[in-house]
Amino acid sequence: MWKVILIAISVFLILGVITYSWYNRDSDRVALTLITAMTLGALGFITKESISNKEEKYSKVMPVAVFYGLPDYRPLNIELPYSHELAACTQNIQPTDLPNSNKIDINFASEKYFDALQYAVIKTIFARFSQGWNVKARRIRTPNGNQVSWQFIEGGKGKEVTIQELFWHTSDNYFVNQGILNDVPGPFGGKAIFPPKTRIEVKNSSSHTFVVTLTTDYLSLEIKLTPSSSSIGLGEYSRLLKIRSQQDRTIGSRSGEYGHSVFLLEAEIKQKLLLNGHPEMKKHREWADSIVDLLDTTFNFELIREDHMRAFQLYGEAGILRIA
Repeated sequence: MWKVILIAISVFLILGVITYSWYNRDSDRVALTLITAMTLGALGFITKESISNKEEKYSKVMPVAVFYGLPDYRPLNIELPYSHELAACTQNIQPTDLPNSNKIDINFASEKYFDALQYAVIKTIFARFSQGWNVKARRIRTPNGNQVSWQFIEGGKGKEVTIQELFWHTSDNYFVNQGILNDVPGPFGGKAIFPPKTRIEVKNSSSHTFVVTLTTDYLSLEIKLTPSSSSIGLGEYSRLLKIRSQQDRTIGSRSGEYGHSVFLLEAEIKQKLLLNGHPEMKKHREWADSIVDLLDTTFNFELIREDHMRAFQLYGEAGILRIA
C-alpha cells in the first residue's frame, strides 16, 4: 500500500510542476528549468534501472533414476513416486520390439525409459494443475518424505490444455505412438489449466533431448530431460535389497538380467526483464516455482535416495519395496 501512496505523491508533484510550467510557458526560464529537470530525472531513472534491474533467473538440475529387468524390461518394485507412470508405459512395449538376449540391453532400456519419463513428467504437472494455475505452494517434510503443500486461490482465468495437445508436436515418443494418451482422465493428468495466453513449445530431438517451454506474458519456464548414464546391475541397491520384478523373481546373483538408467531433469525460470515489478509477476512466479518444486520432490533421486536410506534403517527391505 505504501508503494501506491509514494507513486501517487510523485505523480501529483509531477503534474503540479507540469501545470505550473504550462501556465508560464512563455517564460524561457520556466521552460528551460522544466526540460532540464525532466531530462535529468529520466536519465537518472534509466541509469538506476539499467544497473539494478537484472534478469531474474532460477535453475535446478535433478537426477532421475529408473530400475528394470528381464525379460520384459518392466520396472522393478523399488518404491518411486513415478512408478505407476513407468509401469503404465512399459506394459505397452511390444514383444516383437524386445531384444533377443539373456543379458540386459541398457541402450534399449534407456531409449524406452527416456520416452516413459517424458510422459511421467508431463502427466505429473498436468494432474496437479487440473483445477487451476493460481497457487501458493510450499515444500514440507511429512512421514512419507518430501512433499509440496498446495493452496489453490480462487479467481483468475486460465488456458486449458490437454496432454494430447502438448505431445501433438512430437511423433518421436514410443509410448505416445502406442496410444498411452488415449485413456488419461482429465483430472488425473489429461488436462491442465495454465496462465492465460500461455504458449507451449515442445522439442524432441534426435540427440535425445526433450524440451518443453511454457511462456507467459511475464516469464518462461523451460523443462529439459536428457539421458545421462546406464549400467548393468543395480549399484548399491543390489547390495541392500533382494528386489523382485513384477514376475516375483528374486535377483540373486543374476546381475546381468537387471540394469538402471539415470537421466537429468533440468528446469529454468526466466522473468521478463521489463516486467520484474509488475503486480501480476508474483502470481506467475509462484506458479512456475511450484512446478519446479513439484518436479524436485517427485523425481529428484538425491531426495528419494535419502528417504530410502532412512526407510531401510527403520524397516529394512520393506521400507524400500513397493507393495503391489
